[in-house]
Formats: sequence, C-alpha cells, structure tokens
Amino acid sequence: MPWLRERLGPRPEARIEVTGRPGDAEALAADAAGAGHDRVIVIGGDGTVQEAVNGLLARESPAELGIVPLGSGNDLARSLGLPTELGSAWRVAVGRETRSIDVARARNGDGTERWFASAGGIGFDAQVAAAMIERSGWQAGRGGYLLTTLNELRRFSNRPIRLTMDGSSSDHDVLLVAIANGAYYGGGMRIAPDAEPDDGLLDVCIVGDISRLTAIRQLPNLYRGTHVRHPQVRMNRGRTIEVDGDGYTRVHLDGEQFGSLPLRVAIHARALEVAASAAPREPSATSPTR
Repeated sequence: MPWLRERLGPRPEARIEVTGRPGDAEALAADAAGAGHDRVIVIGGDGTVQEAVNGLLARESPAELGIVPLGSGNDLARSLGLPTELGSAWRVAVGRETRSIDVARARNGDGTERWFASAGGIGFDAQVAAAMIERSGWQAGRGGYLLTTLNELRRFSNRPIRLTMDGSSSDHDVLLVAIANGAYYGGGMRIAPDAEPDDGLLDVCIVGDISRLTAIRQLPNLYRGTHVRHPQVRMNRGRTIEVDGDGYTRVHLDGEQFGSLPLRVAIHARALEVAASAAPREPSATSPTR
C-alpha cells in the first residue's frame, strides 16, 4: 500500500480500495463509475479484472480500465501485450495511451449473464478451472495448473455437443471448446494464437474426440500455439457462439466457474477502453505474418 500511495502522488481525487472477497471488485468498479471516476485500475489477476469489467459495463460507464497484472494467470494482460514488471505496468496503467477492445457477453444454462474480455470455455478446461478454485500458493500457478490438468484428465470423458456459430450448426464429440477474445488462457496457453481483442470476432478452438494420451502429448503445444496443427483441432471465428449439450458439462469464463451448458456468447465490438501501450504482436503459430 505505501508503494501505491507513493506512486499516486498528489491526487486527492484518487481512491484506493482493497478487495476482501469475490464480488468486491465488481461492486467497487461500479461505484467508481457511478461517482464519475474516469479510470479504474485493477492490481490483480484475470478474475479481479473480469469483476471490474462487469462493474464498469453494468453501468455502461465511459470509465477506462487500467491493469497491473499481479495474478497467477494474467492472460488478458498477455493478450494486450502489457508489461509484467511492476513499475512498467503501473506507468502504462496510469498513462494516456489507451486501446478499445471487444468484450463478450455470455449466458449459461441458469440464465445468468456475465461479461468477459479474455476467454471462456466448456468441457475439460472448465473442469480444470473448477478444480483450481481449491488451489493456493504454488499450486495456483503454472505448475499447479499442469498437475491439476493431469489429475482431472484421468476422470474426464469427452462430451457430445452441438455448436452453432453465426446461425450455422454442427455436432461434435469434444474434449473442450474454448471461446477466445485474446490469444491466451490458462496461465499462458496460446489457445487461439491468431485472436485479436479488437477485431469484432471471437476465435473458437474446438478440440475434438482425442484420447487422454494425445491430450497429454499436446500440452506443450498449447503453450507454443502449435496445437492448431493437430487434425482433431479446428479453429473458427464468429460473432455469436452457442454450445448445447448435457447440463453436466461445465462452463468457465476467464478461469472462473460459470455454471453449465447451454452457453450463449455474443461479441460487443470495442466496448471497453483499456490503458495500453503499443507493443509488437508475437508471430502466429500457423503463419509467419498476419
């Protein structure tokens, strides 16, 4: 806190709030927007960022979002090319340069609706996300994520689903379906290496009916983005995505549990202004240029 107060300097209009439980960041962001603040800066991870996004968009606020990535995943920050070093991240978060990004609106089988800016998914990855809720310390980081993935893989069965993209439907047996606004999810996995958070489209990664052994072999490729070359992996893009299947198939948004199927997702183009500096984009895993 002293570090933060020192960097805020003589800004009597600024407020510092500390979250204590799930939902606090959403309420605080909504309150800040309602009070007329022009920027909300989140110091934390993807779950806290998602709460702030929901607080801002619930108010249809023009307030901008700043991100200082201090979570275990920081996938939205990665997708936006934000710096990870604390001082550099703070300077970008309070700087004048901003970027308009897309945000997706999701509705699950219970009728609950929620915004997300990074990625959501159904099936195996949502099963892992549910298990990660109980992890803490080193187990909440990349090492713990990999161990949890291997453990959950032993008991997960691939699921039959119907996928509808922009009105066109197809049936699949899948390990998972990831719906991405940015390239990264799961703490650094390049699930959708060509995804751009400001192109008005969602990138959909469909991992088909693969075996447990194949899934284990593909794990390193997920971090490189080369999993897209596997014949059982399909990449598509769309503005509206619907996934139907049995009600036991879990859903996650930005690694947070979001009930179960059916899932409806729609992109809202450039609905949020985020503090971000220009950064070169990593080359695609599927082509040398975009």
